[in-house]
Order: sequence, then C-alpha cells, then structure tokens
Amino acid sequence: MTRITALFLLASGGAIAADACRRDSDCRRGNICVANQCVASREQSAAQDAGMALVYTKNTWPLSIVDRPLVVAPGMTEVQLGVNKDVSADIGGFIISHPLTADLSARYGVSDRIHAGLDVISFCLSDCGPNFQFLSVGAGYAVVADHDANLVPSVTVGVFNVPGGALVTLNPGFLGAWRAARSLQIFASGGFILGVIGRDNTSNPDYFNFHLEPRIEIVPRFSIAPYIGYLLPLKNTDVYSIPVGVNLLVIADRAFDIGGSFEFSDIGAKLFPNATDYRSFRVFVTFRL
Repeated sequence: MTRITALFLLASGGAIAADACRRDSDCRRGNICVANQCVASREQSAAQDAGMALVYTKNTWPLSIVDRPLVVAPGMTEVQLGVNKDVSADIGGFIISHPLTADLSARYGVSDRIHAGLDVISFCLSDCGPNFQFLSVGAGYAVVADHDANLVPSVTVGVFNVPGGALVTLNPGFLGAWRAARSLQIFASGGFILGVIGRDNTSNPDYFNFHLEPRIEIVPRFSIAPYIGYLLPLKNTDVYSIPVGVNLLVIADRAFDIGGSFEFSDIGAKLFPNATDYRSFRVFVTFRL
C-alpha cells in the first residue's frame, strides 16, 4: 500500500473501510478495485449524467432519448426495421395509390466518433410498383460530441429505382442535436442528394432536404417529437414539399425501442393541383447488439 493511499484511508475514517478491497469481486456490483479502493467503473460513470459525451458503451446506452449520442457506441450494432403505409384521402374523386413499404437500416460503432453501415434500404410491399425502391450506405463522424451537443457530418452513396431506370447519388449531409433542457433535445438533419450516374433517368436528379425535430421526454422512457421538413429539387425550385408530423418513441430497455409516426407529407407542396392531403403512418422497432 502506498503512502498516499494510506493517508487517504486514515483521513476518510471508518466510512472508507467498508469500501476497501483486494480484488474487483470485493466491491459492490458496478465498481472495480483500484489501489485497494472500490471506485465506479467506466461504464458506471458513463451512466451518471454523461449526457451526449463520448463515454457510453452498449451496456450503458442511455434510456432517455435526450441523452443519446448521434453515433452508436463502439462495437455496438443498431438495427431498425420500419413499415410505412400511405393513408391519404382520395382527392377530387380520383382514386390514388396507397403504398405499403418496408425499410431496414443498420449501423455499427467503428469508434467512439465513427459509425458506418447500411443507411437504409426500402422495398415496396404493395401498390407502389417495383419491389426495390432505394438503397444507401455510408458513414458519419462526430466532430462535436460533448455533454449537450452532437454534430455528425456524413456521406452516403445511394441507388434509387426511378421511373427511367437507376439513379446513383452522392449524399453529403449531417446529423445534429442540442440538449436545450433536461427533457428536451433539438434534433436536426439535412443535406443534399446529388445525382452522379443516371441523371437523365429522372427529371429531378438533385435535391436539398432539411428536417427539424424537438424531442420531448414526457415521462421516463417515453418521448414525443413533432417535426417539420423541407424537400426541394434543385432543378425545379417551384416544386417542393414540406412534410409535417409527429414521432412517438417508447424505450423498453437499452437494447430495444418501439415507435411510430404520423405525417402529412405535402403541406404547402407544389406537386399537383390541390395535392395537399397526402398522409402516411409508420411503425418501427430498433434493437441493439
């Protein structure tokens, strides 16, 4: 035992004696033995108000959406499966299609700042043409990841099944979040979709998109998040879409979430005359390994 350790024990008195140890098994669960003293392990420390700092592991992944970083923990795989259904009303006596689609995404924590993987793949299940819709893969790097803020620039490559054939795109973008209060996180995402191969296969190969979403934790493990977006084709700026909706999320445990959303897809859009009643519903599950 070192002199410094001995002095520390004497100064601390009887309260420390109960926490003296020779090995990790002498300590309470979650603590480890360092210099004959039981101290909080890195994982336990991470769980104590770490916010969005780069100290989480898959064993201490936050149970609050407000605290979650935007990159997954090192060595953790996160998978999400969603099902989307168009529930729009028929407009002006015309019967429109009501697609049912499914999407899958998966990302892996390469390090405490980098995640990479399947950004999303989407399939048509019914009423929307060819089975394959689009696929994108890529990675993100957290240039900011502290107690209250995350900023994650990202680059993905996408393949879209457009009416004229395939469109291959390069998609620079970002994820961002700021914890404005104990139970409020302001989340945003956006970027560009830039056609690089097959541009002649579609009338609008390039887009700008933005998404803003305040996430409010109503009670522990349950949050509500109203959102608004903006989708603008760069070739024809007279045509745009402003989706408005709300997300609901239930965090079952560190490894499993379930949620749903309802969206008015074309508020203020200029796609077709009077085409302002497109609505969709989505349910999803997320699990982590």
